[in-house]
Amino acid sequence: MRLALLSFALVLLSGCTDLSSFATPAGQRYTGIVVGSDDVTCGDEASCSFIRRGFSSGTRLTMSFDPTSRASSPGDLTTAGEACGVTLDHTPLLAIPALAHDSLSLYDFPGEGHVESEMYALEPTTGPLAGRDMMAFVTLIDGGRVEVRLISGAGREACGPSDCDRFARHECDFFGVFSLNREAVSP
Repeated sequence: MRLALLSFALVLLSGCTDLSSFATPAGQRYTGIVVGSDDVTCGDEASCSFIRRGFSSGTRLTMSFDPTSRASSPGDLTTAGEACGVTLDHTPLLAIPALAHDSLSLYDFPGEGHVESEMYALEPTTGPLAGRDMMAFVTLIDGGRVEVRLISGAGREACGPSDCDRFARHECDFFGVFSLNREAVSP
């Protein structure tokens, strides 16, 4: 019985990780460029990237983040460098309360150095995703790095970087993987 209780206590303690070192203090944000930025452009201007959808080559993501507030307001996301205008403009990461009661909250991406992964919802109010839902998968990595995956739609509606009319009509799906590092930002 004691061995069982000790094993249970060790399992509980192993799930408790201090994530406060991943918080962005005032004047700092996580920033990085979408994966697939160096891919060539096809003749019809549609992206040749096998993974990136909706985000233009060179799109930069900036994230404020406080993992100790993940149940309320853990941060926000902003994009820049898109040919047809900003996709996310200080769009809040929204906690998904039901996940706390589901085993999906335990998901993790395989890979060395992954500390923890979290899922959030986004509800953009401006840009090509206004009125659509988006999912953000945030993975904290040893050394203070963060990976963010953003998904809206199934990816079947892949728009080219200059399809601004289609972006304006909210017809384009999005998928982007961003590798972020902490950087100082100007006020």
